[in-house]
Amino acid sequence: MAKLVLAAVIAYLLWYGWQRGRAFRTLPPERRRALIWRGLSIGVPVIALALVLTGRVHWLTAALAALLPVARGLFSAGLRALPLLRLWRRAGGRGFAPRFRTAALEIRVDLGSGAIDGQVLQGRHAGRRLSSLDRTELDALLAELPADDRRSRWLLNAYIARRFQGSAETPPTVDRPDEEEAWRILGLQPGADRDEILRAHKRLMQRLHPDRGGNDYLAAKVNAARDLLLGNR
Repeated sequence: MAKLVLAAVIAYLLWYGWQRGRAFRTLPPERRRALIWRGLSIGVPVIALALVLTGRVHWLTAALAALLPVARGLFSAGLRALPLLRLWRRAGGRGFAPRFRTAALEIRVDLGSGAIDGQVLQGRHAGRRLSSLDRTELDALLAELPADDRRSRWLLNAYIARRFQGSAETPPTVDRPDEEEAWRILGLQPGADRDEILRAHKRLMQRLHPDRGGNDYLAAKVNAARDLLLGNR
């Protein structure tokens, strides 16, 4: 009985292939590939089952063979998802760290963890992380910054206020950033599209807006970076 089932299945597949053969040749290549895989996804499990019933193969071997079309579908879905994963990593995944840079300081915001840290670029503490300095050292660094370097003073003051839950000085007027700085502020690679810019801006504002524990200066810098990059499109 099992042999008759196997013979009937093979005969049906041959008949079906013959019936569809002429129309198949006229289809576009993508459509033909899709039909081939569809036929395999049906035919392979049926043939595998028939072989098990006739005792010609072990059931485990047949099961693995039947899963091949499914594995191919999962692999294709994974390839299609790669661009989305790259976009997630660029625009909002773990490690996304926009930068605010002046001559004396560089501040980074890790949106994955909400942490803010930075590095001293000038002076006797050059090369040290802000997080490695205690309050006394930070206050001394603030005093060393030139009075006319208002951007560096405000960035450091904003960091101190965030870290020690204090109040910041009145922020200076935000200068319009150049394009390179704007990309750096938003944490994007040059050439990112409009949607990526808007997503990066929204995610930054969720961390840096004054109503959410941020401060006016950093929020204003983010807005200025967004406006510049969108205005250049």
